[in-house]
Amino acid sequence: MKPPAAKVSPPKGFVPEPDPRLSPRAVQNVLRTFALLLAVPLLFEGISCLLPSRTNLAAATVRSGMQWVLFNILGEGSNRVFAGKEGWLFSHAELDRHTHTKRPDSGVHAALLQLAAQLKSQDTPLLVVAIPDRATIYPEQLRPGRYLDPIRQKDEAGRLASLKAAGVEVLDMTEPLWTLRDKKPVFYSHDSHWTPEAMKFTALAVHRLVREKHPRLCSPDTPLINATILDRADPGDLALQLDPLFAGPMMGLETAELVSIQGIEPASSSPIVLHGGGLIRVYDDASLSFGGGAKPPRAGFLTQLATLIGRPLDVRPMPQAGEKYEDKKLVIILLPMAELVP
Repeated sequence: MKPPAAKVSPPKGFVPEPDPRLSPRAVQNVLRTFALLLAVPLLFEGISCLLPSRTNLAAATVRSGMQWVLFNILGEGSNRVFAGKEGWLFSHAELDRHTHTKRPDSGVHAALLQLAAQLKSQDTPLLVVAIPDRATIYPEQLRPGRYLDPIRQKDEAGRLASLKAAGVEVLDMTEPLWTLRDKKPVFYSHDSHWTPEAMKFTALAVHRLVREKHPRLCSPDTPLINATILDRADPGDLALQLDPLFAGPMMGLETAELVSIQGIEPASSSPIVLHGGGLIRVYDDASLSFGGGAKPPRAGFLTQLATLIGRPLDVRPMPQAGEKYEDKKLVIILLPMAELVP
């Protein structure tokens, strides 16, 4: 048995320091400070619902300050935007798709099969151009690692195959854009839209397919156009969702060099119908990312494809029930993969 250690007597004149303790008054001060820090933003939020815009601006400023702390110090986003690696932002809806969160079917796949049957009855080809989302092409910004292939959903191959079986021409841009990302940026880090490089790359791929399978629809003549180079800067729509007031100072600006083309305007009389949503309208719609200026820059997918084909296009939003396609020779749908496979 080990003998007990001998008790050491303190030297004469030694007074041990008391254990550190907060006095009741200090505890009250800490609690008051914490309550004040919690109450100030809540107070601004409450008042902003009742008083004019100056108070709303003050509330937004406080909210931006809190978001700056969350993003820059804690690496956190918001209830709408997820903060990934290297400053990348992702919408939670996009991440839900990749984490297999149960989401209702959008009905797009069934609607495309019905549209394919309708167009087949009138001998009009249907071309679906499937565009992957950002998490598919840049998975390392969510979870660091070396990825040899894009991260795809298990239902994608089956749904694309069923469209082909129904007579639809399918151009899946996932693998081509995965290859392109090693040379040029495909998506922005703070914006949900594709880059001009990815947009032009896709337009060229669609043009090659149309020229190969539907050569009569491509004009042999070069159209007369007026092209202008535009430099645009934008915080990005995801950054603006995270902090509507100070997105630029907090995260910087995304830049785009656009080729604005004037001379080929959309025409409902065109034999080619182009369906699409935000992917078509970005760089053309002044209300979307990189719009700017007094008028739309006319630098988006519609303009690029029309210039390559050499004729105007009949541009429409996503197909609706009962849509008419009399005298149309080709229907093209620019479709995000996330809509085909939610």
